[in-house]
Amino acid sequence: MLRTVTALLAFVFVFVGSAAAQQVVTVKQINEIPQSQIDQLTSLGDNVTAGEYQSCGSLIYNALCGEAVTITVVVMSDPLNSGLSSVNSEGRPSRIHVFVRDVATDTEGAEYMGMQIVDGGNLGYDGLVVGDVVEITGEVSPFNSTMQVSPTAAPVVIGARDPSTDAIFNPLVITTADLNADAGADGAIRVNWANWGKYRGNYLRFEGASAVTRTLGSRVDWNWSSDGGATSVSMYDTSLRYRNDRTDYPVNFNTRSDDYTPPTPGATVNVQGFATFNGGSSSDPFSLGVPNGATIALNPMEDADVAITASPPAVNDITLTGGVPSSQAPVVITAEIAADPARTLTGANLVFTTTSNATESSVAGTEGSDNIWSFEVSSGLADGDFATYRIEATDDTGATSVSDNNSFRVLDGGITQISHIQQTPDGQPGDSPFAGQTLDMNITATVTISAETGVLALQDASTPWSGISLESVSGRSSEPAGLTDLRAGDVINVTMAEIEEGFGLTKLNEDNMAFTVVSTGGTPLDPILVTTDLLQDRAIAEAHEGMLLRFENAIVTATNADDPSGPFGEFAISSDGDEANNLRVDDRSSLMSYTNNDPGTVYNVGERLEFVEGALWYSFGNYKLAPESFDKIGAATNTDTESNELPGAFALHQNYPNPFNPSTEIRFDVANTANISLAVYDMLGRQVTTLVNGQMPAGSHSVSFDASRLTSGVYIYRLSNGAETLTRTMLLMK
Repeated sequence: MLRTVTALLAFVFVFVGSAAAQQVVTVKQINEIPQSQIDQLTSLGDNVTAGEYQSCGSLIYNALCGEAVTITVVVMSDPLNSGLSSVNSEGRPSRIHVFVRDVATDTEGAEYMGMQIVDGGNLGYDGLVVGDVVEITGEVSPFNSTMQVSPTAAPVVIGARDPSTDAIFNPLVITTADLNADAGADGAIRVNWANWGKYRGNYLRFEGASAVTRTLGSRVDWNWSSDGGATSVSMYDTSLRYRNDRTDYPVNFNTRSDDYTPPTPGATVNVQGFATFNGGSSSDPFSLGVPNGATIALNPMEDADVAITASPPAVNDITLTGGVPSSQAPVVITAEIAADPARTLTGANLVFTTTSNATESSVAGTEGSDNIWSFEVSSGLADGDFATYRIEATDDTGATSVSDNNSFRVLDGGITQISHIQQTPDGQPGDSPFAGQTLDMNITATVTISAETGVLALQDASTPWSGISLESVSGRSSEPAGLTDLRAGDVINVTMAEIEEGFGLTKLNEDNMAFTVVSTGGTPLDPILVTTDLLQDRAIAEAHEGMLLRFENAIVTATNADDPSGPFGEFAISSDGDEANNLRVDDRSSLMSYTNNDPGTVYNVGERLEFVEGALWYSFGNYKLAPESFDKIGAATNTDTESNELPGAFALHQNYPNPFNPSTEIRFDVANTANISLAVYDMLGRQVTTLVNGQMPAGSHSVSFDASRLTSGVYIYRLSNGAETLTRTMLLMK
């Protein structure tokens, strides 16, 4: 199918004229890593930190990082398969990911020649097709650990090449050890730094590998190994063809019409795609990296990029039927089980234990039509039991597939408490026993985080497992009427809801639930007073997910919790100041935002906040506190010091309170008598007022700033003694 890039001719002329100012380079020049840096990375071994491989200036990039360049490349992946970005308010993905290979491959070979292009400016890259030869002008701008070029102008198509016959489209055939080296026992791996420059962004192929582990759901994970599990590579789902959670993409994109199911563990596979190093749990879903998160992932882009050549029985679509299980009736579980086409299925069993009986029991399955097997558990279940089960299927070669463990909970009275949804069989982090199901329930709960924040949270007790959130409340027509009107203190009765797992967070689907309002305007629940060190125990943190928590006298330990990346609106606090006990504070609420997403514009490392209060949630591998608004973050309490001694240095302290409305105190120290000026500016640099302008004696001073006539926002206050100038920021919240 032919697609064309549309651009005004005048714009193209402007682009061509400006391109001359760029450095014309090859992708190889961008990807090459100096040998001395590779040696440093290799010598660090297990001690590699994110600082060594994230952002320009780190050890995996060269001097072209951050520079404006022009490259000539051939398009290797279909832009309309790109599915990593969410759809924005204009109804289109906010960015397009396209993999390319430099045309210099013809003379210099394919190593080092792969690159990811990320169009975040709607510059027309979605109009390209595989085989287009294009000139791209942009900035070498890696995201975290992933090398990419961000275009600054529309692509200029200068030719086309035939993907069916041209050798430039051939993948490099490698093994998993070529990307991720063996780091020891139990499948631990580390990046093979010696090869990374030549393989990043490149089109790679693994032949005759074995599928190792998989997880199912809206975003599946799976990995494969070329050497029996000593090393492995995981899939990353940049492509729409490997995602099950994209239902709102424009119709011209290649969204799946069915769910993608990864290969069964033990299957023999050929896999091809494009290598990226995302530097986090997304590329290391099975926590095999040393250190965690430091592994290379592969991005298959087409359906044909994953081919199963032989497989043990495939066990998929395991489903608990009949609603909430009861001890008074048989529990029926179904699964789709199919043998490899060259083999025959000989049987399948469901093996289970319960919290009241740890001895394994087995139930033989019954085969129905369309490879659907059913398993009936009719005994051994007691009210309140968790049942943990797996399905084992065997074929005529003796090959056996064992599914991941699943669980359900027996509740004779149905779901009447949030803990019935949240609690896991072993009390450790994990999915709800009802994940993926839409069920009737009868839960009366109090709103703890108002819907106007976009993150509605509910709680029905002050004991562990009693909170839950609805992640994206936005007033869409698919949401139940009245949902966005709910405020903290309101009481509702939830009668039906779909229970979801997203990035490790158990939540209710706001688009598929029913509730009635019991009362409004009630007193909000008191938060549970805890300390951050307690939440380092992940079992304790999991039990408090979704609950309203309060931390008093918390010390700010980082204003950018994602350093050296970011900032992404998250800062860190610790009850005792020890960074090992950090908890992130996230601006998830629509009532909170920072200039340039930087909490450092409001808070300073070392400040002791009177309190921080919010709902505990989880994303991208971290538990985080989500305050409803800045009102739920107390002022810094350690800015006012008592001393009879003259200050030894010129100093400007954080205002108190901060945030403030409408007035605040600004303290500063003068070591020697001097002419002092203290002025306030807005974020555009315009002077708002002068608070001090004249000679001040040595000592500690305090000035009141009244912002009654000003609008909410961040303001800068600047202190000068003629020789030195000090600056801080403060937040006015009306």
